[in-house]
Amino acid sequence: MKIMKNVLITLVTLLLFIWALIEFYGASIDISMFLEDPDREYLFEIKLLPLIVFLLFGGWLGFISIQKKRKKHSWKNVLLLPDEFEETDEREKQLTAQACRSAYISMMYSFPIISALLLLYPFVSEVVPYYPLLVFTLLPLTQIITYTVSWKKNF
Repeated sequence: MKIMKNVLITLVTLLLFIWALIEFYGASIDISMFLEDPDREYLFEIKLLPLIVFLLFGGWLGFISIQKKRKKHSWKNVLLLPDEFEETDEREKQLTAQACRSAYISMMYSFPIISALLLLYPFVSEVVPYYPLLVFTLLPLTQIITYTVSWKKNF
């Protein structure tokens, strides 16, 4: 199993997704400003490049993943299970179980910290209006990093 390649692909996909969400967040702010002041000359502006890049990258990855796994697994496994859960022997199953347990436990520590970080939003909302999106991105990042470190440590 090429764990580092899978982790890198997951991180890139997550960052592209957050980039697209930040652009949509900016558009939603423009829409709310238009609703407050209908005399504005435009409704909203959105950059579609992040969404297009995310959809192209995600579509390409999905196509590759489906083509690779379709011959070996049922459609349920192909569409619902990530590539990290493709164990080939008992040792890899044990490593995956330990890494999943570590990722689950890390959420017990990271969730209160991330919740506390949200308390800073009123202070940074003028500078970084999409701050909550960045903070919520820390949840999957924590799980991915913990899973990877645990998997590599026990390997």
